[in-house]
Amino acid sequence: MDVRSHTIEPADPVRDLAALVPLVDAYRVFYEQTSDLTAADAFVRERLAKSDTQFFVARGARGEVVGFAHLLFSYETVSLRRIGILEDIYVAEFARGAGVGGALLDAAATFAREHGLARLTLATAHQNRVAQRLYLAHGYVPDQRFRSFNLFL
Repeated sequence: MDVRSHTIEPADPVRDLAALVPLVDAYRVFYEQTSDLTAADAFVRERLAKSDTQFFVARGARGEVVGFAHLLFSYETVSLRRIGILEDIYVAEFARGAGVGGALLDAAATFAREHGLARLTLATAHQNRVAQRLYLAHGYVPDQRFRSFNLFL
């Protein structure tokens, strides 16, 4: 399957739901969650219906969805502007190394600029060095000012 000639576009709630669900599930499994296609379907379906986030899909040469990025929105009091949280980015294993991840990052950045966001932020696992190299190559910088903390509920 040739994914070198891929395109990135906003996800269509009707056309892309069925293709997004297994990729979202695979992303969750990558982060050591139990596969749950039913829950992934409900999550993606709700996000697309509410339009409270922005999904981007990467399509291979034949139009098949080979990856996605999921952008959330928040507000930053310091800049008094909206910010974007690149919550998820995932590329199917067979499509990795063809520039799909970088193209998804670029699409999210273009969208953020066009919509006046102050910044994009993202996080990845400490051991995910491949993703870290990709983020650095696309201008993301590690946060040296703040330390993140979580309260798991």
